[in-house]
Amino acid sequence: MNRGDATFTINLPRRRPAAAFALTPLADVMFQLLIFFMLSTSLAPYALVPLGAPTAPEAATGSQNAAPTSRSQVIWHVSRGEVRAGSAILTMAELRQAIPALKDHGLTEVLLFSTPQATAQDVATVIEAIRVGQVARVRLIARPGRLSP
Repeated sequence: MNRGDATFTINLPRRRPAAAFALTPLADVMFQLLIFFMLSTSLAPYALVPLGAPTAPEAATGSQNAAPTSRSQVIWHVSRGEVRAGSAILTMAELRQAIPALKDHGLTEVLLFSTPQATAQDVATVIEAIRVGQVARVRLIARPGRLSP
């Protein structure tokens, strides 16, 4: 079949121009989420913790240079086999004798931090010593996933 001089045109679909991806709406949404989570987070329990010089355990261990304190709260860091409060380091055995002396100085609350070296048994031993010593309140603060069995 001879088609001769006839020309055929092929109608191809027109290509749409690619839409530009704008980052401005994404940045706006991320900023709004940031503000929402900042406003909805409660930081009040940590803001109410009074911080001061941790001298109470030194007074309880019988140090001659440590003056008795009248603080009602102490901050302890539990590590493997010991408890640190400021510069004082108490073994688990010394801790049982230190708690009654601290109660005589007005101890009513222990703020207990778990270090990465602490095992679950170390934390349990300290909490048991605090319970036997009849301290009114204990707050345990641990990093998630840091306590080992």
